[in-house]
Formats: sequence, C-alpha cells, structure tokens
Amino acid sequence: MFRIWIFLFCSMLVGQALSQTKQTFFTGFFPEASLTKRLSQTQKLNFKVENQHIVFDNRDSSSENPQFSHYRTDVMAFFDQSLRHRVSVAIGVFHRFQEGEDANRIIQQLAIQQKARSYRINHRFRTDQTFTRNQALELRFRYRMSVEIPLQGAEVDHGEHYLLSSAESIFSHKGGEFEIENRLAVSLGKFFSSKEKLEWGVDYRTDGYLQDGFRTRLWAKISYFYNF
Repeated sequence: MFRIWIFLFCSMLVGQALSQTKQTFFTGFFPEASLTKRLSQTQKLNFKVENQHIVFDNRDSSSENPQFSHYRTDVMAFFDQSLRHRVSVAIGVFHRFQEGEDANRIIQQLAIQQKARSYRINHRFRTDQTFTRNQALELRFRYRMSVEIPLQGAEVDHGEHYLLSSAESIFSHKGGEFEIENRLAVSLGKFFSSKEKLEWGVDYRTDGYLQDGFRTRLWAKISYFYNF
C-alpha cells in the first residue's frame, strides 16, 4: 500500500509541474447516500445517489466566489453476486445529470476483501463504458485499494468509530486519447449498527496528466449507508 501511495503522490507532483500554466481547481461539498437490499446469502442490490456542489471555482473569473452551484448528480444501481467468502462480482448502471453533459454508464466490478487482525483491506477492480450524447465512447479501467481501521479495540462494534483511507487510479480512453486520474480519500466513520453507518472526510482528485489542462478537485464528503 505504501508504494501505491508514493506512486500516486509523485504522479500528482509531476502532473502539476507539467501543467502549471493551465491548472484548474475547484472545491465544494459531496454528499452521498447508499441503500443496500440483501436478496439472499449471496446476492444483493445497491442503490446510490451522489451530489457535488461547488463552493469555489477558478475556471470562470466572472463568477463570484464563494459560490454555491450544482456540478453534477450521479444515480447508480448495482447487482452484486458473491462468488466465495470475501470475493464478489457486480454489474451496474449509472446516469449522470450535469448541465449539457448527461451521460449513461455500464459498470463491471470485482471486489476482494482481506481481513487482518485489526483492519480490513479492500481491493476493487472496475471497468466501465460511458455514453454521452455527441461525444466519443469513453472506456475506463479502475483500481481502488482501501483500508479500514477500528479506533476502539480490534473490531468495529456498534456505536464505535473507524478510520477509512483509499487510493484509486483510473485509466481512460476516449476519442483516441488516453488520460489518468488519481483519487485519494480519508474519512472518519461511525458504525451505528449492522444496518447503518455514517462517514465524513475529504476526497482529493487530480486528472489531466496526459492532456492539456491539469485539474484538481477537493471535496468535503459525507456518506450515509443503510442496509435492509
């Protein structure tokens, strides 16, 4: 994990150095809600809604800062099938509401969980295909590794807190061009029960490493999860 974090950090520094004249930065709030319905011991459905609202944006000097403008809303649904203990596959559909850029996406996922004595490591591999009107098809491969650490004892029990950190790299191809995006996130979570938990933290994203226009985004994120 340490090597991955070093690689991502160095990639960000290189990207920033190469793109100093065309940097884009915006920040804001990122609330999301996730509902999961278990169908059987090995199958479940997941529904998720994400909203991103910009508070500061350096892309348009004519706009006022701070501002409170809607950036995008993503709605998605997944069907998840467990293959064996701590290994599952999923397929999902996705719709994005964004001014002038509504998009649809199909997602394929493989998730692997490793359980250690006092923490959990999750590996998530994804491929997806994004269809946007009047734009070329976008193909992506994504890998995310996350670590969950209990802050009270060796296990996260009801009413206790935990720390969650993740690093994700995304490789995309669109219209004959390749691009890389990196995401780093750190959250503090509270486990209310086996049905409900809440996480709040920061989400830092960079892209534009290979194409003109290096971009950074920083989100204050709050996530609500409910299982039924």
